[in-house]
Order: sequence, then C-alpha cells, then structure tokens
Amino acid sequence: MPLEELLGGGLKPNDPRRFLVEAMVGAMNADGRIDPRELEVIRDRLATHPLFAEVSPQHHAILIELSHDAIKYAGGAISRAPSIARGLPARIHRLTAYGMAAEVAVADHELARGELDFLEALRIAARISPVEARHVVAAAHAHELAGYLDVCFGRLLGLVSLASEVFALRALALGNATEEHRRAIGELFLAIPDLAMPADELDRELSAAFRRPRDPGAQVFGELEKLLDALPDAVDRYWMMVYTLVAEPPDAIARSHAAIPFAGVMQAAFQITDTDMELAVVDALAFPRSLPRPV
Repeated sequence: MPLEELLGGGLKPNDPRRFLVEAMVGAMNADGRIDPRELEVIRDRLATHPLFAEVSPQHHAILIELSHDAIKYAGGAISRAPSIARGLPARIHRLTAYGMAAEVAVADHELARGELDFLEALRIAARISPVEARHVVAAAHAHELAGYLDVCFGRLLGLVSLASEVFALRALALGNATEEHRRAIGELFLAIPDLAMPADELDRELSAAFRRPRDPGAQVFGELEKLLDALPDAVDRYWMMVYTLVAEPPDAIARSHAAIPFAGVMQAAFQITDTDMELAVVDALAFPRSLPRPV
C-alpha cells in the first residue's frame, strides 16, 4: 500500500494531516522569523504532496492558520511538539511529520538554534531515535525525503510477520487462539497504519503465525525471547509493545498496565524499561478509542 493512501482523502475532523502541517509551521516559527523559502516549502507540500491531494487550496490556508494559532496558544513550537506527536499516533506518521519539519527547517540552507531545538523536541515527543532522526534530516537536505519515507514504510511492513507472531503468542496466553480471534487481530492491524499491508498478505502472515507448530511445553516468555534476534533494535521492540497495548481496552491500560499479564511478560522478554513502558502506555492511548480491538 503506497504511503499516501494512509492519509489520503478529504479533510476530516482531527485529521492527522492537520498535525503534519503543524510540524512544518512549527519548524518555520522555531527560530523566531518566517523565511519566505520556508513558507514556500509548506505551500508546495500542500499543493503537490499526495497526502494533501484531495484537500482544497481553501483548506490549505485554514490548516496553516490553525497551526499558527495552536502553536501560539501552546506558547511556542517546542511546547506544541507533544500535542503534534499525540495527534499522529502511528510511527510512520510521526516520521513523516519529522521529515516535513526538517524539509522546512533546511529550506534556507541552515539550521538555526531554535530550529534544532524544535526538531529535537519533536523527535523526543514522537519517539524517533537519534539514528532515525539523522537519516531523516539527511534525506531532507538531499531532497530525497519521499523516497526515504517509502523505504521506512516498507521496513515497517517487513515487521508485520513478527507482530503477527507476537499477537499469536498473546492469543495463546489468553487461551483464545481461534480463527475468530485471528480475524479480529487482522482488523486491528488494518486500522494501524504501520501494520496495514494488503488484507490478503496480512491474512497469510497471521495464519502462518497462528498455525505455527509449537512445543506443547513451551512458555510464552521463552517464545517471545526467541524473537529478540529478529528485533535487535530497541525502538522496534518498543513499538511492538505499543501495538500490543493498543489491543487492550483503553481504560484497562490507563488504570494499570501492570495488571495486564501478557504486557508484563512481554516487557521482561523484550527488555523494556519501566520508563519506556510508561511512555508506551501514553503512545497506545493516543490511538483512537474506536479502533477494533480483539477481546
């Protein structure tokens, strides 16, 4: 599925594209002055980028105006960064916002202190690793952001088989490894942009994970540990935890993630710190409550 399809279509209330524009406007305002070249980048993205293809020019102006107001109300671009991240719960959306902000920041061929500070605040709020951020900024400098983000999206889809394995183990732990539960997991995956591969491919991945032969005496913790070699990146493991928490009822994780047995087992197996677990809860709760959740 092309990246543009994840946010395509007409503008909707609380549309994620609003926060993409906020990220760009935040970068433009971050150094205390508006450079015409930076404004031109924003206008060009709104006019030509596939994500905004079905948004009218009238709405372009409204989005920019709303972004200015939100940043001003928050007390500045840096203060607004956490809200931008919450408005873009999916990992690929956050990378896109960071990349578009970087494109604006480098439009005048320099990165001022305020712009660097804003990009760092956005990076932290969006849970983007320093390595990922450097690659994104380099792609923005080279005018190759679109291609780089497509590569990122392809890489995330490459993790769907591992996510399928995690959710199959979750189903085993719940004693609910049924076809009905598998289909419900598929509906959840399709609602999470990072995992939304074509439905037939997704069904094959989940079916393979659910039908994989396992040692009758195998423990879920040990099975999860086996996945570590395929998930050496701590950021990837963090997002696997986020996706797993998203599957839980929002009220349950808001009350206490520690009361969710599989989350505790997964935290230990994936070597996720208590601090990162608290952040994962925040990120999981940023996803819409209306998502289909396998129960």
